[in-house]
Amino acid sequence: MRLNPRWLGLAATVLLAVSGFLAGKPLPHDAAWVTGVCVWFVALLMLARAWWGLRESTRPREVLVTAAIWAAPLLVAPPMGALDVYAYACQGQLFDAGLNLYEHGPSALPCTWLSDVPPLWRDTPTPYGPLWFAISGGVAWLAHGHLIVAVGLFRLVAVLGLVLCVAAAHRLTDGNAALAASPLVLIHVVSGVHNDILLAGFVLAGFAFATRGRSGLSGVAFGLGAAIKVTAVVAAPFAVLLLLFRTNGLCRRAPISFTATAAGAYVLLAAATGHGIGFLGALGSTAQLKQWLSIPTGVGMAAGYVLRAAGRPAAFDTAVAVARAAGFVALAAILLALWWRALRTARRAPGEAADPVLTGAGLALLATAVLGPVFYAWYALAGIAVLAGTHLTGRLRTGVHVAVVALPFLTLPDSLGLATKTKLPGAFLDVALVAVVVYRFVRRRGGTAVPAER
Repeated sequence: MRLNPRWLGLAATVLLAVSGFLAGKPLPHDAAWVTGVCVWFVALLMLARAWWGLRESTRPREVLVTAAIWAAPLLVAPPMGALDVYAYACQGQLFDAGLNLYEHGPSALPCTWLSDVPPLWRDTPTPYGPLWFAISGGVAWLAHGHLIVAVGLFRLVAVLGLVLCVAAAHRLTDGNAALAASPLVLIHVVSGVHNDILLAGFVLAGFAFATRGRSGLSGVAFGLGAAIKVTAVVAAPFAVLLLLFRTNGLCRRAPISFTATAAGAYVLLAAATGHGIGFLGALGSTAQLKQWLSIPTGVGMAAGYVLRAAGRPAAFDTAVAVARAAGFVALAAILLALWWRALRTARRAPGEAADPVLTGAGLALLATAVLGPVFYAWYALAGIAVLAGTHLTGRLRTGVHVAVVALPFLTLPDSLGLATKTKLPGAFLDVALVAVVVYRFVRRRGGTAVPAER
């Protein structure tokens, strides 16, 4: 007898909720915590199996109903996979108190819910944008000291961001609605309440407007996205291509309108909140974290371990810093290559450019996530959401489907990451991955440059 994926997924999210109550907060590793973690992984496997059977569905309404059913148990469970929502709530209190969030962490007030914030973030300024500060401040004001109310309101914001993603993806193409029910979304949006989904929603809306030549509205959407997280600017040049090359000819004014409205939206929010471009200084607030999920950091860690073995332990941090710098150089080259490829497509076939341009933007956002100094599973949300607005096919489709199933396994319900427990093997795994990519690139270039003899 074959089990219906819808009910298998519901059973999985019920078990996930149970694991959240058992091991949702960092506690001593007692029997309840161990049980909760075991339930967590069993439930993730069940959810992955259920979603895998649903992923090819061509009935968006049925998929979205299933997503709502699966999400219901998580809406009443504690946040799982990460506890950033508690930091969001404290940031809202700091904002309401008139403190500069680019200079102060939650302990500066101190926040009412400081004990719920992971120690790492208690003294850490935040790199988010002014719109997110305004949202956080509004949530903290409405919650009036009640943490459960604050979490519920942030969940409402996250779900609205997801709805915006689904609506914009549907306007762009038929959209891949199944991704809205994926384990990545359920764990890190519905449960973990990460603001990356709101960033993704604004970026997708910006692309939806761009495909229709609405340069002003597209610019406003991207400005709002950047006012959540500055990552939105990575995708903005791809929107410019859609606006510049239209089926009815070259439109030179559109990029100017786009840039002016995007900048205007951000500046107005910055002025209204009193938070301008201070995020530039706060962007390095997580740089002290060293985990191998960031490929450059992992490569640097591997080099550091070798140097330690050679009797030079002090060189570990230097190796990581050099590798991260190399990662930024590689990222710049990748972003330029993706944009150049999208430019050539847009110039050659303006009427058919939306899919390849959006694919380039999605890959650019993913590259920015994994080649940055620090990577968490939810950083992939924006790139995957943009790819969901395209007609995914072939290896890329398979890769996205594997990613949304596999990424939730990197965290535990109490927000501890498996990367912190696997630093040594993970670092050398990154080295092997980079070696494979470089080998395949060199082989492909060599094969292209030198035709094979007959």
